[in-house]
Amino acid sequence: MKNTIKFIPLILLLVVLSCKKDKKDPEPEPDPTPAATTNTIKILFKHTVDTSTLVLNQNYVNPNLDTFKVSVLKYYISNIVITKNDNTTYVEPESYHLIDVSNISSTTISIPNVPFASYKSVSFMLGVDSTRNCSGAQTGDLAQNKGMFWTWASGYIMFKLEGSSPQSGASNKGLEYHIGGFGGVNKVQRNFSYTFASTPANVSASVSPIIHMSVDINEFFKNPTTINFATQHTQLSAGVNAKMFADNYSDMIKFEHVNN
Repeated sequence: MKNTIKFIPLILLLVVLSCKKDKKDPEPEPDPTPAATTNTIKILFKHTVDTSTLVLNQNYVNPNLDTFKVSVLKYYISNIVITKNDNTTYVEPESYHLIDVSNISSTTISIPNVPFASYKSVSFMLGVDSTRNCSGAQTGDLAQNKGMFWTWASGYIMFKLEGSSPQSGASNKGLEYHIGGFGGVNKVQRNFSYTFASTPANVSASVSPIIHMSVDINEFFKNPTTINFATQHTQLSAGVNAKMFADNYSDMIKFEHVNN
């Protein structure tokens, strides 16, 4: 009996110990999400004829006082570079964008992954650089099914405008301008550069700036050469005349303002 009584405390101790919960290792805390360091800049292209908004298949008057309609308007914007206030730059990779007025979403270019900073200027090319013209089959906006590639001439159409005019010398009263040619003295790529004046584009976690551009189609028909639809209604190849039209569109795009 005495031995039994001696064992009772030991048994009780074992029972108490067996009832204690196993201590678990603490759950690992997830790594904190890195703070964002980049955001998006957008470039919006608004198309006009003089001061009127361009509407496809609507009548307008060119500088030669010819009436015309635009049914197709497409062109390439490429090689976008944004410059910070300290003069360092952000260069957009794979920077090739097809603007197509019939597709409203294409008239705003979104540039992701732009580092936080204050940016004072932007530059870009109208057209496609010679390297990509000579690089064979492309994808995205440079795909040949976009209707902007001369398979017979192995080069891109940098700017395409089609339409009609009662004054056109073409038998169908059509207007057809496919401007291309990527090398030599008659190349048609044109470079544009703009400073944002008093309002920089301030990229931050909460701000995704929009750079507003206006594109006046009547500039394509004037300065330095005023286009007469009776005799200058069609351009479908590279050369001197294509360069003439490119010289006209070299001042077609204007900077308007930045929205932060």
